[in-house]
Amino acid sequence: MTKDVLISISGLQFEGPMDPHHDKVELMVGGRYRMEDGCHVIEYEEEMDGMPGTIRSRIVASPERMEMSKSGSMAVSMIFEKGQKHLSRYTTPFGNLMVGIDTTSIHLKEQEDRLDIEVLYHLELNYEYFADARVVIGVQSKQL
Repeated sequence: MTKDVLISISGLQFEGPMDPHHDKVELMVGGRYRMEDGCHVIEYEEEMDGMPGTIRSRIVASPERMEMSKSGSMAVSMIFEKGQKHLSRYTTPFGNLMVGIDTTSIHLKEQEDRLDIEVLYHLELNYEYFADARVVIGVQSKQL
């Protein structure tokens, strides 16, 4: 994979396991990729509507674990690890939330010029169940 990549991130939140109504978030952005200590490291910057400044994001992924962190006007470090529940503080300009991530599965597929990651998890906000969620991340080499 090249250092310069295109990153697509799609997230879904369901009220329950079979709920046909869901909230979907999608992002496509250029970024950087490298391998570090056997992990895939993906970094990118984004601007969010209604938020001041740029948010720097970093994803570190292996077949057993993924960490997504953001810094800037929003800050969080979310850990996804199958069979483990992790808590973290999500800082926004509007206040703080406690986020609970209880991961049910992580699938990572590596190809020469592409990386695909899918994570399924239960999401809690301020210690209360909020939704079942899914995030799909695609990383591919930029065309020269």
